Amino acid sequence: MNDANDPNAAPPAPQERLPTRNWRFDFGSYAETRQFLDRMADLSRREDYYPDVSFGKTYVNISIDAEGQAALTERNSSFTGEMEALAAADNA
Repeated sequence: MNDANDPNAAPPAPQERLPTRNWRFDFGSYAETRQFLDRMADLSRREDYYPDVSFGKTYVNISIDAEGQAALTERNSSFTGEMEALAAADNA
């Protein structure tokens, strides 16, 4: 008998869903913020991945949802590490 039709079959285990990861990067000036955003654009084009980004004059918020995290993991991408390094370099 097929499990899909078996009323006594155990329900499928729920898939674990990763929480959305969020970063906030603060900068000393709009010029530093703009420089970071330009470098992030280059990184996104190179990796072909575009996270959710919001920003103001001296900050940038970046979010990567569970689906994005899975895609980056599948590709063995170093996107988040490179993103953090860019922010550290721009804040140095």
